[in-house]
Amino acid sequence: MMDRENQSVNRNSSLRSIGISIFTAFFIYILEIFFVFAFTALIYSGELSSQIPRAMGFIVFGDALLCAIVSTLTSYPGFIGVEQDTPGAMLSVIAVGIITALAGKQEMQFATVTLMVVITTSMTSILLLGLGYFKLGGLARFLPYPVIGGFLAGTGWLLIQGGIGIMADSSAIADWLQPNLLVLWIPGVLLGIGIYVISQKISKPYIVPLIMVIASLLFYGVIRVLGVSMTDLRATGWLLNANISSTIWEFPLSSSFLSQVDWHLLLAQLPSLIPIAIISVIALLLNSSGMEVLVRKDIDLNRELLIAGLGNFAAGLTGGLIGFQDLSFASLNYAMTGGKRLVGIVTALLLGATMFVGTSVILYVPKFVFGSVLIFIGLQLLVDWVYEAWFKFSRIEFGVVVCILLVLAFSGVLQAVIAGLILAVVMFVVSYSQVNVIKFAFSGRDFRSRVSHPLHEQQVLDTHGSKLYIMKLEGFIFFGTASAIVNAIRQRARVSLPDELKYCLMDFSKVSGIDSTGMLSFNRMLQWSQEQAVTLIFAGLAPALQQKFLQESTDYSETVQFLPNLDRGLEWCENEIIKTYLADLQIKKDILTQLNEILKDDCADKLVPYLHHREYRAGEYLIREGDTPDFIYFVQSGQVTVQLEAQGKEPIRLETMYSGRTVGEIAFYLGTQRTASVIADLDTVVYSLSISDLKNMETADPEAANLFHRINVLLLSERVMHTTRTVRALEQF
Repeated sequence: MMDRENQSVNRNSSLRSIGISIFTAFFIYILEIFFVFAFTALIYSGELSSQIPRAMGFIVFGDALLCAIVSTLTSYPGFIGVEQDTPGAMLSVIAVGIITALAGKQEMQFATVTLMVVITTSMTSILLLGLGYFKLGGLARFLPYPVIGGFLAGTGWLLIQGGIGIMADSSAIADWLQPNLLVLWIPGVLLGIGIYVISQKISKPYIVPLIMVIASLLFYGVIRVLGVSMTDLRATGWLLNANISSTIWEFPLSSSFLSQVDWHLLLAQLPSLIPIAIISVIALLLNSSGMEVLVRKDIDLNRELLIAGLGNFAAGLTGGLIGFQDLSFASLNYAMTGGKRLVGIVTALLLGATMFVGTSVILYVPKFVFGSVLIFIGLQLLVDWVYEAWFKFSRIEFGVVVCILLVLAFSGVLQAVIAGLILAVVMFVVSYSQVNVIKFAFSGRDFRSRVSHPLHEQQVLDTHGSKLYIMKLEGFIFFGTASAIVNAIRQRARVSLPDELKYCLMDFSKVSGIDSTGMLSFNRMLQWSQEQAVTLIFAGLAPALQQKFLQESTDYSETVQFLPNLDRGLEWCENEIIKTYLADLQIKKDILTQLNEILKDDCADKLVPYLHHREYRAGEYLIREGDTPDFIYFVQSGQVTVQLEAQGKEPIRLETMYSGRTVGEIAFYLGTQRTASVIADLDTVVYSLSISDLKNMETADPEAANLFHRINVLLLSERVMHTTRTVRALEQF
């Protein structure tokens, strides 16, 4: 009994879900039909307005195929693919030029404009398929946001201009002010503004089509009262011309159709068609990204590009407009059904059914209703990308938006694209030149290598470390940022310091590249370094970049050094400073002298008897990672390096130590396995102390044990002080 009840509940729930999906699909279909009618009228305007029902055959059929493909294959089931406003608005500008150039040749006008639509949609499909196949969807996002905003704002203006042109039956702005035309388009403008205002206050999906239906009914109510006939309405421009009735779809690539095309005029429009495809790709990616935020799920952008490409390929072959996954319809689907695939499939079926029912109904929709749809969409875009942009963008970015808008409005799509590319380059140069490619800059007194120098060498570095200037660079270096590096070095050389600048170390490990103009700036730096006797040390250069510098620095070999990384560069500079200011680097001190220097008194003699003398050849291991910590070592002479080792990889140096340093003390005190290896770089003499010897010392001679612990505390404290000084310096950046 319970199972039957559960089955009944599940069946009712499924039926309810299907019913909601069908209702949502029908609602989206009504909205889409309004938009498709408006876009068709926008493109097939002027002399071609009588051909709008015929053009609807192409566009609705293409829309149905696009919607079916996207809804069936999309990675997010709630996506609905429909024809879009931005490419429609841009195509309308080109269409006006074609219609004007072929004045009086209606069949040639129609064929040429239709094939222009076919070529643009097909071109877009190729671009979408290519980007999706090679997984390059992210490339489209490199176009600066204000540039995209400028094109969208320009689209808004074109939609408003086109909407008024449809209502006034003229694309010439000067004609719009004639009294007999004012009455035709002013109601549509007011209705479009009204739709926008109401839709902002009442965020219900049915508001827009409801207002359009009410406006149409009120129009016919007034006409009925006034007793105006349909013939008079068409004659005075309130309705579309009915010279040609709607027809079933015809193939736009048939030989008879292609023979009517003015190929010379069409091919001349290709430079203006290419940017429409690019803008469409960007709009698709923006829609997909917006949907990711709404549903809180990742969407496969490359797959969406492929699907949209397939949809546009099918739409293009049938004469349809550019389309792709629509954010507003997908949001509506998500709100109503949770994002069901069935909604898109049913919408596609309804669009396809329109082909059999016919499109003659549009002949009875007032033109000002079509115009109001375009006014509404255009107003939305202008508010979003001009008014809202004032508050979201910097003044420079806002200026870019307005500049592209004005160029597109008064010069054309191609000129706007050129302006957009120029402004994108200018924005990049201005913005990136303000980025500080110097991640940090230090004096050699504040930032040291991983080499633990003996006390007397440390004193030299503390005194003369300011002769070294260290810069860690990042990002891409071109003429603007390269000049900043050169100026920083020159400024550092001019600063009054105890020591003049002798070494400048630049770390390029995080630099992605340098252009030719950047290399010119570095060439000036090389000339300056030779004049000032400053040695430049380039560390961490990628092989290709190092080859560039080698070509530039052949004449400056005495003042240029190349080191594999920052740490090795620091070590080289420190050794040069020590070599210059320490007369005898070969001073050998016995173990007692070194221990007394650490303690700063002469009391280490009690400790020495517990230490055991050991000698290691260069390349021999004192400690291996994973060993038991049986001994602690004190380096009397030579050099050892603490390093991390992994099979098949270069060792990572943690620290290099000379005389006067202890090795292995951390694991020795903690009683844990060795965490790193220690290898002798040179022939080295060490003194060791075992754990058993330490225990004996603590029992037999507590004073000696205290001295041992005190030495280790002092040496560890020096390391902590060095780390603290480095961190404090880093906090400045």
